[in-house]
Amino acid sequence: MTDSHWGLADKAIAVSQPAKNPDSFFENVVSRFRSFGAEHILITGLPLPGRDLGKLVLYQHWGDSILSSAHLAQVRGSDALLRRIAVLSKPTYWNLDDKDNSWIRESSLIGLLQRSGSSPRSYRSLIGIHVHHFNVMQVAICVAGQELNVSERELTSLSTTIQHELAEMQSVHPILASRPGELSTREKLVLSMTAEGKTAGDIAEELHISQRTVHAHLQNASEKMQAANKTQTVVEAMRYGQIQLR
Repeated sequence: MTDSHWGLADKAIAVSQPAKNPDSFFENVVSRFRSFGAEHILITGLPLPGRDLGKLVLYQHWGDSILSSAHLAQVRGSDALLRRIAVLSKPTYWNLDDKDNSWIRESSLIGLLQRSGSSPRSYRSLIGIHVHHFNVMQVAICVAGQELNVSERELTSLSTTIQHELAEMQSVHPILASRPGELSTREKLVLSMTAEGKTAGDIAEELHISQRTVHAHLQNASEKMQAANKTQTVVEAMRYGQIQLR
């Protein structure tokens, strides 16, 4: 299916052969992105709130030069573009010329493109892809170009293939280490139970711990998620793949 945002591509872009190693896999995927007009590509683990990209980047060609450690430190989990990608259920297209997408210009990632000297037209069209394998990895793919010419069907197919093969590689030989700021196993459990509507008393009784300990776990989780209250802590933990409803 196509609409005004999705072009018609001449050829399939699905990855047809499993990659033997991460490098060849990313080269294969990037060549597909290039085939429909991508000029800037970033594939990275999603940093948690308050944390930066650090060592999470899996592939980058974002701007006119390699992003240095100082550049990566500027992009945190609170980045406007990364936060949008974190909740995507399917590949999503944005155009910087659309007034409803003015929020994109607040993204540090877009700021890096601007400061790299890249022509504004080379990143006017954006596609975001979220790869999420619960409790294993959470990956953001940012693709930018002047005109991204690809059908929604083909992009969805590519996204599905990327998710499958990244999960397979992660299970055999992890390509992403644990993210700084991850909730502990007990913090995740307490927060999951809170999300189900259980009170501190309920949780304490079920886990055979004190209510004081329950509140300590919730406070720690809130600080890691940089949340103002319990509700926001639950929402942020779900956004960043820390908890799911049982």
